[in-house]
Amino acid sequence: RGGGGDGGVYPLTHTEMQWMQSANMGVGTGIGAVARDHRHWADRASEDALRLDRATLCAASSKPLAPPVVVTELGLLCNKEELLERLLSKSMPQHLAHVQSLRDFAEATLHPNPHYAADKAAKGGEAAEDREVPFVCPIAGTPMNGRSPFVFLRPSGRVVSERALKGVGATACPVTDVPLGEGDTVHLNPNAEQREALEQRHEERRAAAKAAKAAKGGKKAQKAAAAAAAAAAAAGASGSGGGGDAGDAAAAGAVRDGPKLAAGAAAGAGCGWGP
Repeated sequence: RGGGGDGGVYPLTHTEMQWMQSANMGVGTGIGAVARDHRHWADRASEDALRLDRATLCAASSKPLAPPVVVTELGLLCNKEELLERLLSKSMPQHLAHVQSLRDFAEATLHPNPHYAADKAAKGGEAAEDREVPFVCPIAGTPMNGRSPFVFLRPSGRVVSERALKGVGATACPVTDVPLGEGDTVHLNPNAEQREALEQRHEERRAAAKAAKAAKGGKKAQKAAAAAAAAAAAAGASGSGGGGDAGDAAAAGAVRDGPKLAAGAAAGAGCGWGP
């Protein structure tokens, strides 16, 4: 293309500049390539915004997280009062269907970000990764914006970054030094693989609680029946005349009703999930 006194040098067109970029070189040029590039960045921005929402908004109401905050057994963050309202009104959204009782979530301690200002955050205008968020890791200072994995530690109730937990060998809470056992770590907003593992643990916990409840009820019923039988025998041995007959009747009633009372007491017992 044209020369002139500059030796044939001419400025590149917009399409040529797009092709010269390493990400587009040899891939294609023109309006189609530019449109694909735009969609790529739009999708990435949407993913970042979604991760940010999951890390900073209540999963039950989509309102900003504010203490007291709870973590469900599948790693979702919720404002405690709003989750309780949903539970009592039986209006739980589908993604929280695993929350069926108070045993399905535990209260969590989140570390506030000293540089966060709610009024400034409300104005927006910044990329998700550059925006200040309400909570950070108390050990590493990592912002809880959805880009870095965070975990909930059941024994201590603390929320820390996965990086901070690995820094102490994942054997104890890095904030309180409380020892951690198998199943004590819950990934927040887990990926598909982590969620599957949490769902399996959730079902196993429920099955174990149900079995323990049944076994406890059986033992209490047996103990109550044995005590009633002993009382009946003692009443029969010491009673005489009409008083003896009344004692025998009372003991017989205790034998009859003891197992029912024991079963009722066992039904009120439960197995909590939280710390």
